[in-house]
Amino acid sequence: MVTLIAFVVIFGTIVLVHELGHFLVAKAAGIRVYEFAVGFGPVVGSFTRKETKYSLRAFPLGGFVKMAGMDEPVDDQDEVPDDDPHSFQRKSLPWRLSTIAAGPIMNFIFAIVLFVLYFMLVTVPPMVTTVEPNSPADLAGLLPGDVFISINGEQTADSDQIVAMIQAAAEQELEIVVRRQGQLVTLRAVPEELGGQGRLGIGIGDAKPQYPFFISLRAGVVQTWRLITQLVGDIGRMITGKQQVEISGPIGIVQIVGETARHGFSQLLILAIVLNVNLGLLNLLPVPVLDGGWLLILILEAVRGKPLAPETRGIAQFIGLALLIMLMLFATFKDLARFSLFS
Repeated sequence: MVTLIAFVVIFGTIVLVHELGHFLVAKAAGIRVYEFAVGFGPVVGSFTRKETKYSLRAFPLGGFVKMAGMDEPVDDQDEVPDDDPHSFQRKSLPWRLSTIAAGPIMNFIFAIVLFVLYFMLVTVPPMVTTVEPNSPADLAGLLPGDVFISINGEQTADSDQIVAMIQAAAEQELEIVVRRQGQLVTLRAVPEELGGQGRLGIGIGDAKPQYPFFISLRAGVVQTWRLITQLVGDIGRMITGKQQVEISGPIGIVQIVGETARHGFSQLLILAIVLNVNLGLLNLLPVPVLDGGWLLILILEAVRGKPLAPETRGIAQFIGLALLIMLMLFATFKDLARFSLFS
């Protein structure tokens, strides 16, 4: 149940934010929006305002936007010819490009917002990440996941402080208090001397305090950009065969969300950031039926000076849909193989 709720909230919010980007720019451009739906499936409730139907659907996984000139109208009376000033096809190229690109851009903006919340609200205490076998830490009973509380009665606030205290205590007994599964545990360890400094044989994760808004905003922008460039590089290396292809389909994403949910809110927040950036980049791929494919078609039409023939556009979208289905099947196969369901 926790996995299901976490998946619906995270994935549903990501897709909804994406569609909200298309919706807001379409409205700003004066494009008629037939419907803005939250979720999929049968309509649970709806209302109409300024020629747009706002509906709540039975399955709360994302949503969709239906625009004049791009989608079939909900009702025959909503039919808008292509030469209508409120049709997507009648808008200037910058407005059409902006409307399509707004979805992925909204995902990147939402990733920044989530990063800001993470830096402002989440506190990460100094924690043991690794323990070397037969090291002083191993003999003392330290375990990965232990959170440092104090050393020799002095509260431990950050990783640098802990390292300095250990290095200064070569061959001296330390009383270490850690939090383990909600309980305080007191351990005694004697750092070995190595190069004139004490050493326990552990890895310590960096601690993170709560930061003020403007520092968090700057960090959010920087970290989102780094994540985007890293993922673009990974995609490029996978396409060129320099890196093993690692993708997850719906099964894999559900599994990842479930495992992450068990590690707490902060880890779910980081996962939501990564998924937002992934979805934004995926939609920018130049594959028809994705936003990147629409952008490519609009640019090609601008270069040609005339729109593509409906048959040509239909064939391109069919090929794009086939590629997308093959990618989903491949990802699902990888998920099944990864979780050893073929046995």
